[in-house]
Formats: sequence, C-alpha cells, structure tokens
Amino acid sequence: MFEFFNIPHTYEKYVPDRNGSEKLIELPNILPTFERFSVDIGVSTDILSLWCKEHKEFLRVYKQCQALQKDMLNDLALRGFYNATYTAFAAKNLTDMCKESSPNQDIRDAYLKAMSELTNDKMGKE
Repeated sequence: MFEFFNIPHTYEKYVPDRNGSEKLIELPNILPTFERFSVDIGVSTDILSLWCKEHKEFLRVYKQCQALQKDMLNDLALRGFYNATYTAFAAKNLTDMCKESSPNQDIRDAYLKAMSELTNDKMGKE
C-alpha cells in the first residue's frame, strides 16, 4: 500500500508547442486514493477499514498513506495544478482538513485564500 501512495507528485512530458517544436512540461500524477487502491487489490474500502481495526501495523501504514495523499494534494494545489474549489472539496472529504474539526480556522482560511490566488494566477498564464 505504501508504494501505491508514495509516488512522485509530477512527471515531465514533451508536448508540441505553437512553433512545431517540443517543449518539456510538468504534469501532475493522478492523486492516489484509497478507493483506487482497494479496487486494485480486489477489496472494498470497508475491508480496508476492517483491517485498520484488526491490524495495528496496517493502521500505521494506512495513516502514513493518508499523510502522503494529503501532502500530494496540498503540494499540487499550491502549485496551481488543481482547481481551488475542487481542492477545497477534496481536502474536506479526503483528509482531516474539515472546517468543523479545526481549531485553526483563520489559518485554514488564509491557506485556502492563498491556494485560490495561486491557482487563479497559474490558470491565467499560458
């Protein structure tokens, strides 16, 4: 499971530019999810939850994978690869970054505002 989540955030690819030559661009990897992981190994996410309850080592690795997923989401969002609105939705639903449970709402609001501004700046550029 750790290998599934511990992937580079981006990869590089050559694409044609307007002049017909190729330029190297950076693209985001697909965000690893527990849903995709469970399908890949042929079980449901309910089984993953059960394994977390029954096996301390599995729970430890699961939590590491959650941290890797959250780090990738934050990194790619801050670098403008993700839409800010969807990023906020994903952060609330895939990670522990939800409004209701955070005592640091001012910090989160500043973070989401900065993320939105960075995304909008990146999207406005060619």
